[in-house]
Formats: sequence, structure tokens, C-alpha cells
Amino acid sequence: MSSFPFSKKAIAYFASLLCLTCFIIINGCQINEPNLPSWNVSLNLPISNDQYDIFDIIERSNNIGVDSSDGNTVFIYGTSNYKREFGEDIKFDGITTTQVKAPSSFSLDTSLVFDDSTFVQKADFLNGVLKFTFNNITSQDYTVRATIKNLFRNENNDTVRILEQVAAGQKRPVTLDLSQHYLKNETSDNKLRLKIIFESGQPVLVDFTYELSEYSIKTLVGRMRPLSTDRNYDEVLDPFGSDVPEGAVNFATITPNTNFLILKRFSSNYQVDFSDISLVGENKSGNRVRLKYLKYGNPGDPLDSVFSLTLPQSNETLAFPINQDNSNILEFLNNIPKKIVLERTDYLNLSYEEGHLGYTDSLTIKFDIQVPLDVSITEPIVFSDTSDVGIDDQDLRDELDKSSRMKFNLLGSNGLPLKGIVKANLLDSSYNLLLPLTFLVGNTPDSSVTVGAALVGPEGFTINPKESLYTTELDSSQIQKIKKMGKIIFEYRLYTDPDQILPPRTTVKVRSSDVSKAIVFGNLNYRIEP
Repeated sequence: MSSFPFSKKAIAYFASLLCLTCFIIINGCQINEPNLPSWNVSLNLPISNDQYDIFDIIERSNNIGVDSSDGNTVFIYGTSNYKREFGEDIKFDGITTTQVKAPSSFSLDTSLVFDDSTFVQKADFLNGVLKFTFNNITSQDYTVRATIKNLFRNENNDTVRILEQVAAGQKRPVTLDLSQHYLKNETSDNKLRLKIIFESGQPVLVDFTYELSEYSIKTLVGRMRPLSTDRNYDEVLDPFGSDVPEGAVNFATITPNTNFLILKRFSSNYQVDFSDISLVGENKSGNRVRLKYLKYGNPGDPLDSVFSLTLPQSNETLAFPINQDNSNILEFLNNIPKKIVLERTDYLNLSYEEGHLGYTDSLTIKFDIQVPLDVSITEPIVFSDTSDVGIDDQDLRDELDKSSRMKFNLLGSNGLPLKGIVKANLLDSSYNLLLPLTFLVGNTPDSSVTVGAALVGPEGFTINPKESLYTTELDSSQIQKIKKMGKIIFEYRLYTDPDQILPPRTTVKVRSSDVSKAIVFGNLNYRIEP
């Protein structure tokens, strides 16, 4: 019996099977050259990220501020300052030709009235002429020696003296330029004190005339007659700054105790009456609103469209409050005046008291207004902004070349209580139009998109920002224009949205922290092949 359990035939079969198995295994483990993978790439492209607060929208840094009491409430303030220097307006009529006759004499001591109701202690003259004409109706010559005892020369303070020869049958005029002289009295007086000596062989029949032209005062101390400076017309441009917004803005209130008509005089201390004041504001469109004011009376009494104010001698300055009870101030302000025109007649010293003034002295009327931004805006405020944009990174520019499509996004995140109609255009550095962005993303006839107003709470302030997202797809030719971008221009038309204001409120309040953002970005997707 053999020691192997299998026959030679079986062993040969298994050997053949083993060889076949090894062959299969060897061929199945052959290593081929590897294949490179392909994949999709996503890339975000920031284009613009601008934000605006109320200080940017109302570009009037000198006329917009923040309430110091809470550090947040924004207000607009305006001022109109009307200043008038007296200059040559302090005019006196002078004296017409007046004849003086007296019996024959060697001397005459007399006084000549130079103003019927102005009593001067001291006066310096800006201009004017005092003229004497001596008439010799005798048959012999004589010499006039005259002294005006209260008129002095500026150059040496000497008393004015006249020395003239008057031929028989002739007239001798003598002219004094008052700008070179001053008048001085111990007590206020309205006369020239004249002493005349006639040098002649016999008494002279006194016959002369004097006249005083219209004259203006440089300085005056005394009791001046009441004086009118005629009707004055002044205008102030841009009382609320040069960039007054267009549109219909309706303020809800004015800031209490910050709105005044302020009267002030400089140096002079005579009472001043500003009579028949007319204060008219005119907006950009030419619409005019007159300020009406109730100086005296109770709230509800008829307002005066023309009014008068007095600055007494005892006050150097005086402020008259303007509020919603004694004026139509809200109607006046809601017109957003581009200029304010003031007309009035000024009267000096209607109280007819002793005082002083100088030709460089001045009067001012100042109109100060402060208004919180608690408003409704029914016709949009227009605002525009230009930003620099561009792609400097060469790798990023190369990535743009690889993309045939881009998802383009415009995101508005609005924290202002104002709804915005927005237009945005992309331009190159030379301001040539590349892409009308809002037309592409909004596809509206006017090429605009709407950024909703933030919801307003019961106190008038915004609660949460409102987001508005617009998207479109750009093709490869438009992507190439993105590479050329240099500027982006936004144009806003802003107004209040009643749908975002909780009743019973109809107005909104703007805080310094309220911000509106305009974010422009793209999403690139492309496939990298081996």
C-alpha cells in the first residue's frame, strides 16, 4: 500500500490548477500609471463695502451735530446773522442858508443852531461842510476876526479861528471841512458858539450867512435826536449749510429753549428799535415762507407776519424765544430755506436819551434754530457717493480669466429709518461706464433697486437693520469688465416708509449710530482639469 493518499493523476491535476492560479494572481497585480484628479473651485470676490451714516448723507458738518445730553440724537442747526455797521448812515440834514443881521457894531457874540433836537457833548465828523459868507454892504473895507469857541481842529486841538478881509461892497465866503474838526461842549448843546470882532474905522453893519451841509458823524456823545436808518434789506445764503437737501422734509418738533431771535449792538448804547421786521425763507425751488411771530399775547392768538423788536438802552443784547406756540417755526423750517431774507427799518434812540455811538458801531439780528432729526420725508432726499474700487492682485486677476460665469451680489443692510431707491454703476478710472449694476441685478425700467427701511419702534428709533439682497449672473465678457473697474457710484433717493413706522407715530428719529451698508461682491466657480 502506497504512503500517498493521491494518485499521480490527481497530483498532476492539482499542479496544473496551481500554475493557473499563480498566473491569474500575477496578472491581476500588474501596476498601471495613475490618473490625475479634477475638482471644482469656489472663490469670493469682494468689490465694494461702503457704509453711510447721517453725517455722510447730509454733508454739512458745520450744521449737524449730536445732542450732548445723550450723545446720540442728531440735530440740525442753522443760523442767520445780519450785521450792519452804521458807517455814513448816521446822517443829519444840516442847516439851510441862514442870514444873521445886527446893528452896526465892532463885535458880536452869538450862537448858531446846528441841529434843532440833537444836543452834543462831543462830536467827530466823517464829512460835512460849514460855510460862512460875510457881506460888506458898507463903503469901506473891514477885517473879520471870528472864533468858534466850541469847534476845534483835529491836528492840534486849537479853537477854530477865522481871519478874513472883506472889501467894500463885496462878499467873502469861508468854508470849513468838518472832517478836520470836532465839536466839544461842557454840557450837551445844539449850538455853535461864535465870537466875531470887526476891525474897521467905524462900526460895521453886521450881515452874514451860514449854512451846514448834510453831514455824518464819526463819533457822538450826547442826546441824539431819534434817527431812522431807512429800510434795510439783507439776505443770508445757506443758513443750514451749502448742501441743503432737496425734497419735502417735515420736522416733528424743534429743540426747546434753543431757538431765538437775538438782538445785539456793539459799542453804541442808544436804544435800537427794529421795526416792521419781515423774515422770509426761500428754498431751492423758490418757494417762500414768511416767519410769523407773536411777541406778546397768549398761544393761539393771531401771529404777526410783520413784527417789531426793541433793544433797550439798558441791554447790550437781548434774546427773543421762538417756539411752536408763538410762531409758525415748523412751517418755516419744513420749507428748508436755501436763503433767508430780512427786511426792517432800524430806529436809533426813540427813547431820546443821552448816549454814545460811533460810525464803526454795528447792530446785529441773529436767528438761531436747532431741530432734532425727528422727521417724515415725503419727497426723497437725494444723496450720492463715489468710491474707489479695483483688483491689484495679479493672482486674483488670473483667476477671473479662468471663469466663464460669476454670481454677482448687491447686499443692502440698512440701519437707517429711511427707505432707499438706489442706483449703482461700475466705471473705470476715467469714469467710463462698465456695468450698470443695479440694472443688472434689479432689471427695473429705472435701473434701480429698493433697500427697505429698518423697522421703527414706538420711540421713533430703528430696532434692527433691514437686509435686501439682489443677485444676477455675469458672463465672461462682463467678468473682464470687472477687471477694469476703478470707480463705483451710488445714487440714493431716501424717504420715510410709513409701512415701517409703528402707529401712532408718523415720524422717525435718526441716531448718530444708525448706519446703512452697501456691499457688492461676486462668487466665482470654475473647474480645474488635469
